[in-house]
Amino acid sequence: MDIAPKYRMLMLFVSALAATWLVYWPILKIAREKNIVDNPGERKLQKRPVPVMGGIAVFFGIVVGLCYFKTMLSYTSLFSTLGAMVIMLYVGTIDDIRNIPPWVRLVIEVVVATLLIYGTHFSICNFQGLWGIKFLPTVWAVPLSVLAMVGIINAINMIDGVDGLVSGYCIMACGLFFLVFFLSYDYSTAALAAVCIGALIPFFIHNVFGHENKMFIGDGGTMMIGTVLSSMVMVLCRYRTEYLMFVDHQFGVIAFSLAVLSVPVFDTLRVICWRLLHGRSPFRADKNHLHHYLIDAGLSHFGVTMAEIALNMAVVAAWALTWQSGAGVEVQLYVVAGVAFVLTFGVAGLLHLKYRRRR
Repeated sequence: MDIAPKYRMLMLFVSALAATWLVYWPILKIAREKNIVDNPGERKLQKRPVPVMGGIAVFFGIVVGLCYFKTMLSYTSLFSTLGAMVIMLYVGTIDDIRNIPPWVRLVIEVVVATLLIYGTHFSICNFQGLWGIKFLPTVWAVPLSVLAMVGIINAINMIDGVDGLVSGYCIMACGLFFLVFFLSYDYSTAALAAVCIGALIPFFIHNVFGHENKMFIGDGGTMMIGTVLSSMVMVLCRYRTEYLMFVDHQFGVIAFSLAVLSVPVFDTLRVICWRLLHGRSPFRADKNHLHHYLIDAGLSHFGVTMAEIALNMAVVAAWALTWQSGAGVEVQLYVVAGVAFVLTFGVAGLLHLKYRRRR
């Protein structure tokens, strides 16, 4: 008997959640025994070493959940995305243990993004008439897509500084993508979003509310989940869209994708600009991220997570109101970029100014 799509997605979600919850404990034990931990440092917020193999637990839950999606192997795009996730998890985990130079990581990200684009044939090429462009030629679409994917992966990686921020934010982002894909009958990509949500929830609970059982997601986890989110953007902006709601109702796929990823993307742009203006390398870590300013303002780690999610949802709400008002795809993009810029740059600037005055 065929199972209704909504019940199938629920089964995938529950399977991923249960698998992550069960495997969390043995991975935590291995990380402690092998001393695979993130030690306190000048820019670190923890006061004691914390195991840093949470990404492996999340990946295990995702794979187990997808095993129940019976047509997974028939979807080349889903299988290729899973392969890219494996590579990113592997590279990120090595970085957690041995510290790979930033430029090496960047080269690997570019190579993996390029391979994923050619493996799935999905890229940012459907502009929907934005700036008079309907479809972007491959010679321009591929470099733009690689740049976008690498940017998203690093933006997710750079917000990993507060307990629960990456997992909580990615639960929100995957939830929004799931809603669009499911309502558009793209069940393969919706399945990927569903298992990601299920796999991230147990980790989020342990990461935020755990004391003795806390574990960080690590670079392996952030690079892996960043790859997932970037692949979803590629699916939305592919050449041949099958989603009637995108065409018939001026659903701006680029504006929507930017809205979902707005806070990490614009905060990363802000930090990179700040470093360059002060003559520093864009790869050199510091404490100028929005989450650092929110911590300095007195918020708890959970409070910072909720604050950044609320800021991001405000951008999504601004996009939704603009879309529902009948505005074109260009206006939707301008509204998203403007609101995201004001919220991220404005809030960070005000908090930084307040911190300097207090000092």
